Amino acid sequence: MSAAPAQDARRPRRMAPQLGLLLLAALLASHALTMLALQRAGPLVHPLARAQALERLVLAYRLAERLPAHETTPLLAAMSGAGTALRSEATAALAPFPMREEERRLAGELRRALGLPERAPVWMQLERIGGGPAREQVLLPRGWAPLRLHSSVRLPDGRWLNAIQHPAGGYEWRRLLAYSLPVSILPVLLIGYLFVRRVVRPVKRLADAAERAGRGEWGPPLPLEGPREARESTAAFNAMQARLARQLESRTRMLAAIGHDFGTPITELRLQVELLPPSPERDDMLESLAELTAMVRETLAYVRDDAHQEAPERFALAPLLDGLARRYRRLGRPVDWHAGAEAGDASCLGRPMALRRALTNLIDNALLHGGGAEVSLHRDGDAGWQVDVRDRGPGIPADWRDQVFEPFVQLATGRSPDAARGGLGLGLSIARSCIHAQGGELTLHDAAPGLLARVRLPATPEPAGLADPLRTASSR
Repeated sequence: MSAAPAQDARRPRRMAPQLGLLLLAALLASHALTMLALQRAGPLVHPLARAQALERLVLAYRLAERLPAHETTPLLAAMSGAGTALRSEATAALAPFPMREEERRLAGELRRALGLPERAPVWMQLERIGGGPAREQVLLPRGWAPLRLHSSVRLPDGRWLNAIQHPAGGYEWRRLLAYSLPVSILPVLLIGYLFVRRVVRPVKRLADAAERAGRGEWGPPLPLEGPREARESTAAFNAMQARLARQLESRTRMLAAIGHDFGTPITELRLQVELLPPSPERDDMLESLAELTAMVRETLAYVRDDAHQEAPERFALAPLLDGLARRYRRLGRPVDWHAGAEAGDASCLGRPMALRRALTNLIDNALLHGGGAEVSLHRDGDAGWQVDVRDRGPGIPADWRDQVFEPFVQLATGRSPDAARGGLGLGLSIARSCIHAQGGELTLHDAAPGLLARVRLPATPEPAGLADPLRTASSR
């Protein structure tokens, strides 16, 4: 198996987890973009730490301005400590250099606080404690290092006030994220979950109802809940279900009337023909009337679609197939049946008698055109179960495998001598209709030699004590 399907299997398939992950990713991305923007354009030093550092420099400058050097040195030493070093020296610790915007802003604020002119020699250098630039990339470990501020201010007597301070950063990301992530993400996810649940619940109910309607289970109208779009979709589904139910009911009544109206004149014609003297013409007319009677009966059965009249239930597939094979063997028909190792767990939610009817049509076709049938049951991956009916006949050309599902379509070329009078071309149509009512699919494949009819049915969890559907049907 390739890596791509395995990766897709790990992704959430439901709407709510997908929307939740999308919302979480959006919140994390917004935090990341905010960090990048502030790191590139926001203030590097925290406002309180900025004010404290400038006040300390102003106080040290006023002391060094008013006192002689021998008195200034011990006072500046007393003001030092806890990451701060203040000294009055003959030379500047910082040589003149082009200051960056943040450093020029700090120097300008210090000049204004001291009342110095704009071009007074004040130098300030802001860097990381590792020596790197202050605006380091936030995604690099160096960008999270503490800040260090070097200052050199010329005193009125020609000496220099040199200082080293460690102001707090404007955005200490570890501390900020420790608070901002839970505070911003958890409430948003909770509110988003409630909103998504309100949106997803009517959609899920609508999907379940649509699946049941596809199997011919007409339920009560769905409640109109959720957002406007969900309510409109639910209302449209309710109206569609009501229209379909009325159409099916009208069609059934119409077909019952047609069957009654056709049956009476056909019966009268047959009685009149039987009163005629025996002759080849009489036999031909009786055969035509019998064919017309069968056509009417089979057509009504096809259009009425008995699969939609049977109540759905859970049933085991293996007993159904085993009962069919036993019945054919008792009649002396060559039908072989075998199941895969996991077939004992095969169960399905649907209409067992309708499925039995569809499989009977497929087996009869295999016996008629191939002289024998091989029936097998296997698991169809995680999707459900697979029933194969194979024969050893001439098969069906590839370009006809879709057309043979249409009503009254028959292929006489290459078929058995009995095929021309074996039916009306409704067997595969009825079989596909019954299987579609189970939520399954019927396809035809080349078996080289022969034809393979493959039935795929969705799997359902098997409850304890599944009954044999054939015995259940026979006891009704």
